[in-house]
Amino acid sequence: MKFNFLKSKRIFLVSLFASVIFISPLSSLAVTVQEVPNPRNEYGGWVTDMADILSDKTETQINQIISQLEAKNGTEMAVVTVPETAPAASPKKFATELFNYWGIGKKGQDNGILFLISVGDRRVEIETGYGVEAILPDAKVGNIINTQIIPRFKQKDFEGGTLAGKTIEPQ
Repeated sequence: MKFNFLKSKRIFLVSLFASVIFISPLSSLAVTVQEVPNPRNEYGGWVTDMADILSDKTETQINQIISQLEAKNGTEMAVVTVPETAPAASPKKFATELFNYWGIGKKGQDNGILFLISVGDRRVEIETGYGVEAILPDAKVGNIINTQIIPRFKQKDFEGGTLAGKTIEPQ
């Protein structure tokens, strides 16, 4: 049996090329906090849908709900979807960093809320400022996630689950 160097080299290069094509879309899912567009700066809204799971109609509805909330009691709420939170250590850490990076909430009132959906991580994180923790303690937020949001997400109803998250609004 004769060893064919050119044939082996061609097979290696084709395999390498196929691997790069297969692996590179996965790495393109990674996003850093600094790469997430702030909707307040981009278009004056409250939603950034990088995972592309929300229709324009749902985004408009969410923006209207949050605008009414802000007008009513000053609370600022951002809704963010991402394909995944890598390279952050965890979705929770990503949410905390994004919340702080954007400075969600009014200065001196710390009344911001971040509703983060990480599709690839299969996680929902809700970060709250100290000014809303009395109204939305961690236990209440966890209950809303587990009873209102996650059941809809398990049925692949991301829009319904995201809209169900409006129950996290402080009154």
